[in-house]
Amino acid sequence: MAYRAAIYKFTPELLRQRIRDALEWVDWRAKIYADSRVWIKPNLTFPEYRPGVTTSPHFMAALLDVLRERTRHLTVFESDGGNNSYPMEKAFKAHNLVEICGDRDVRLVNLSRLKWESVEIPVGRGKSLTIPQAGEILKDADLTISAPVPKMHFVTRYTGAIKNYWGAVPDSMRLRNHYFFNYAINTIMRLLKAGLTVVDGEYFLDNNGPVTGNPVEMNLVLASDYPLTADMVLMNIMGVDPSKIGYIRSAWQMSPGPHSLAEVKLNTPLEAFKNVAFTYQRDPVDYLALLGFHSKWVTWLVYLSPLRKFMHWLVGVMRGGSRQVEAYYNDIVHDDSAAPPKAQEPVE
Repeated sequence: MAYRAAIYKFTPELLRQRIRDALEWVDWRAKIYADSRVWIKPNLTFPEYRPGVTTSPHFMAALLDVLRERTRHLTVFESDGGNNSYPMEKAFKAHNLVEICGDRDVRLVNLSRLKWESVEIPVGRGKSLTIPQAGEILKDADLTISAPVPKMHFVTRYTGAIKNYWGAVPDSMRLRNHYFFNYAINTIMRLLKAGLTVVDGEYFLDNNGPVTGNPVEMNLVLASDYPLTADMVLMNIMGVDPSKIGYIRSAWQMSPGPHSLAEVKLNTPLEAFKNVAFTYQRDPVDYLALLGFHSKWVTWLVYLSPLRKFMHWLVGVMRGGSRQVEAYYNDIVHDDSAAPPKAQEPVE
């Protein structure tokens, strides 16, 4: 089977046309119909727009305009910031999504405010664990579209189309499930009918993603038939070895998409886009977060145990500053006067 992806350079005036061109290449007309209910997942991993960190407001406006040519049944969705860092309503407002979606009659939904249900995640050897999902998206969506930003990541090395779906877990303490992330993220994509991917490649993020790092202006838009296809193309551009990414190896077994670029039909060769040597960096303390991706007990110790406040203090001292910009969260985001309704408690 030949998987498909298209990549284009764009200017602001041509953004909508390039999104449309890329979607035509991946045969979007055979996937989206007038009555299709399509849910779109941007990357809002910071509560305000940052180039290379979050999907830009102008990209989302252009993407929604193009998608409305096929269906008017559109929903943009995200969940509260991880580790109880910020309510998604803050990010929606700061990214102008309330206005963008309102002007286009597009629903804007924080999954953390919806009713959750528990879904099973097979983790091998006949065992399974559970994770919460918002029941409405499971029942309503005919297709979900990932609209990520390509980044180097201080824990997973790389993040893009697939990992963007982690924000579909409505529990803001979803990091408690990191130790079975590789299984969970691929099951979530299947449950949410992940298909087309449209990448905001105006900026990529180098070094210390997903929040801090160096934005690199690339001015690219990419569309693909599946999230794994997009990630294989992006990793090739960024010089990332996919065999070293745990959730990509799991995707090769669990999700549709190519195992190599030889299986992808591209609209153009990729060599012209490989003009930046991307790297990722880890501080010594980052290896604690890496352990949390493999150990339930490390995650419990750092984030859930009675020692968690001490552990956070210790990590801050060791790092000499917070990668997650805690001062910003404390001063700007945690505004009780504008607090949204309390999210549902996690499903056990």
